[in-house]
Amino acid sequence: MPDHPAVSPVVRPREVEDIPAIRDLMRRVYPPPHGPEAVWGADNLRRHLERFPEGQMVAEAGAGLIGTSTTLRTSRELALAPHTWSGITGGGSLSTHDPAGEVLYGVNIAVDPAWQGRGVGRLLYGARLALGRRLGCRAFVAGARIPGYHRHAATLSPEAYLEAVVAGRLFDPTLSKQIQVGFRALGLLRDYAPDHETLGHAALILLEL
Repeated sequence: MPDHPAVSPVVRPREVEDIPAIRDLMRRVYPPPHGPEAVWGADNLRRHLERFPEGQMVAEAGAGLIGTSTTLRTSRELALAPHTWSGITGGGSLSTHDPAGEVLYGVNIAVDPAWQGRGVGRLLYGARLALGRRLGCRAFVAGARIPGYHRHAATLSPEAYLEAVVAGRLFDPTLSKQIQVGFRALGLLRDYAPDHETLGHAALILLEL
């Protein structure tokens, strides 16, 4: 549990000075068996701020950084077509960012394990959606992790698992919460990104703005 549970988290724009704390946070969020590539390098985080500063946010409580999120803009056509995380994000570099894109795309969101389940992710999503509306984007799209899938992979295809989660027959720790706040799951993104819990798959989710 957090040392100061009474402190209310706030979301603010990311700054260059946040980079060391972001890297420490990502190490806590993505421990082994996640590979070292799950923790972005300092140079890559600087590139994010150069390419799309408005789309990079952090959550903090008191003096501590407890969450981070990364977005880019892209076309609706690219966002809704089959894609991989690496392909649509330029390998996480945001080199694919389109300043005129009508879709705000969720590249990454990470919350300190000590603060998970306390509404930090919802605060970050709220800030992202508000940004998308402010920029005139028409929708928010992301590849949503389905971390509960590995528990059912022996008996269900990823498509069948997604269908069961959408229908409410199964609960997924990530996707079910996104559906609860208004996202629609449009289908499965096979081989979206290496992930031992999702077996590489993700749900394509959309919320119209």
